[in-house]
Amino acid sequence: MTIFIVIALALLTVTFFYIGLLSRRKQVESGPVRPLDLSAFHTLVDRADEAFLREKLPPTEFFRLKRLRIRVTWNYVRRISDNSIVVLRLAGLTRQDPDPQVAQTAIELADRATHIRMVCLVAFSKLAMEFVFPYMQLTPATLAPKYESLRETLLHLRSLHPQDVAPLAAAI
Repeated sequence: MTIFIVIALALLTVTFFYIGLLSRRKQVESGPVRPLDLSAFHTLVDRADEAFLREKLPPTEFFRLKRLRIRVTWNYVRRISDNSIVVLRLAGLTRQDPDPQVAQTAIELADRATHIRMVCLVAFSKLAMEFVFPYMQLTPATLAPKYESLRETLLHLRSLHPQDVAPLAAAI
């Protein structure tokens, strides 16, 4: 019986990944960087806030609210992932700059953006599991600090190479 549950969860996770990849391709091909409210994201993934809600609400109401929060968190993670793709493309263009400091910062930026994309994939699977089993706590708490680090590196690149990076750095 347990093996059937594990197989069903694995299939569900693969399905969510596939749907997520298809929707992200469409958005990234058409969309620029979209701003992100990191303080709201911090609130969504705050464990103390979730514990408070779990304590104060009846289980059915808590599970309904948690699933709603997971949907919103999913959208935030998608936005972080999409923004990191745009940053990755910019870093790829800036890597060949003749100034070695600009090239090195672009390489660091590309590494951070790639790492954030991988963390987003893990976050999508955690959110999918939490949506199915709302009593679990797998929220992607490490994503916000990594995104803030990406922002700082992008701002540093803007100070070194303002002509290409300024609009993107202002948007993130």
